[in-house]
Amino acid sequence: MKKNKTIINIFTILLLFITSIIISASIYIKLNFANQNADEMVYYLFNGLNGTSTDVIVHAIALSLVPFLFLFLFLLIPFIRLQKRKYMIDVKIKNKKYCFTILPNKFLYKYRIIYSSTVLLVSLVLSYNMLGLHEYIKRITNYSSIIDDNYVNPADVSITFPNEKRNLIILYLESTENTFIDKENGGGWGYSVIPELASIAKENINFSNSDKIGGALFAPGTQWTVAGLVSTTSGIPLKIPIDGNEYTSSNNFLVGAYTLGDLLHKEGYNLEAMFGSDATFGGRSNYYLRHGNYKIFDVNTAINEGKMSEDEKVWWGFDDTHLFDWAKEEITNLANSDKPFSFSFLTANTHFTDGYMESAAENLYKSQYENVFAYSSKQVNDFVEWLKQQDFYENTTLVIMGDHHSMQDPKYFESHMYKGYERTIYNAIINSAIEPINSKNRLFSSMDMYPTILASIDVKIEGDRLGIGTNLFSNRKTLAEEQGILNLNDELAKNSKFYNDKILKDDYLDLIKAKK
Repeated sequence: MKKNKTIINIFTILLLFITSIIISASIYIKLNFANQNADEMVYYLFNGLNGTSTDVIVHAIALSLVPFLFLFLFLLIPFIRLQKRKYMIDVKIKNKKYCFTILPNKFLYKYRIIYSSTVLLVSLVLSYNMLGLHEYIKRITNYSSIIDDNYVNPADVSITFPNEKRNLIILYLESTENTFIDKENGGGWGYSVIPELASIAKENINFSNSDKIGGALFAPGTQWTVAGLVSTTSGIPLKIPIDGNEYTSSNNFLVGAYTLGDLLHKEGYNLEAMFGSDATFGGRSNYYLRHGNYKIFDVNTAINEGKMSEDEKVWWGFDDTHLFDWAKEEITNLANSDKPFSFSFLTANTHFTDGYMESAAENLYKSQYENVFAYSSKQVNDFVEWLKQQDFYENTTLVIMGDHHSMQDPKYFESHMYKGYERTIYNAIINSAIEPINSKNRLFSSMDMYPTILASIDVKIEGDRLGIGTNLFSNRKTLAEEQGILNLNDELAKNSKFYNDKILKDDYLDLIKAKK
């Protein structure tokens, strides 16, 4: 009997412990990822968090610990079995004595399994609504034909490379948006935190949603790092299969997509991707291996090659100073080959939360986040100046763009931005082979960058559309311009039979091989 009580007590405490974790974690996510939808959370739930920055994990635990302890202790109070007179209180009213129970300990203790199970169920319902999972379920159970009706399979259109193929460098800037540019130049700040990036955008090609510096608008399935990389190189959003298909493995990652990497590999390019973190995070390495067989350089590569030790890891792996230094080395080696090359790399210092402050960065602003972005702007500018001095620069195009909007607390931006400003993702194209017909007052998303990047290296695309992305150098309207960005986003958020059957399952690459 005593043994049974012990088991029941342990089980009750375990349920209350899990309840406290669920509620405290939901509160943390709600407060710190208020501008994110459930798609990203579901994606990482199915694909794991391997490679996540220790600093980010510690920050999440630190902020969640106090709410967790408070909730856990609070939920335990009714469960604690006290001495009889210690949970009673005597009150005299008009010479009559009343005895009140402060807490219903005796009753709840007797039915503690029911009590703990009930609060767990309540926590699941609260979390379900707090994190917008009900909206996610609604989206994936509604179907849209937006992709079915507009998808252009690169295998079915003529894509022509120039006789002298240009080199392509793609620099992804973590969480970088135009908001940090001053209002006068098209940003949302009262002053420019990233003046070098603003100058680069003004002096080169910047596709904008306004007549000033601007960029890509929000679109479902593009708003976290892996989704940003996928959308800009495949012309489609990153959607989560609801049948449990493990499509992010090296063999299955978007098996039916025909991407930038696939095209460049077919054309004989040497391909390499570099990350200052673990490339396996979110399935990034699998995407680049599956589509183009890229050489991968990440924090593990740096350690294995003796460039750094395990003890020297910082932030997500190594800082952006080392990223740019080692990127220069890799690019130089690629340029010495007799083949054209494409090199893609992603910064990490500006990642949520608050960014990573290198020792050389200056304290120019009140917040660390601004100072991190200010230093990143200088680092990018230094890299651009270095690239311009290289012998291979004349035949090389550099595309710079943010991978997605910043995930920093929306209240942080609201406290700095002027009212009515629409946040957009940064982009600039340097040394493009062609000039755009119109780069301003365009409505577009990250998916439009796929054919646009190809056009920047003088690739001719029949119909100027790949995936559901449109070549911004052309005068063809994007889907956002044809249908309106709000309507487009509503449809993209829904499920797609075409995506599930053709992109996640069919292998279009077999069709390409058959045509060769």
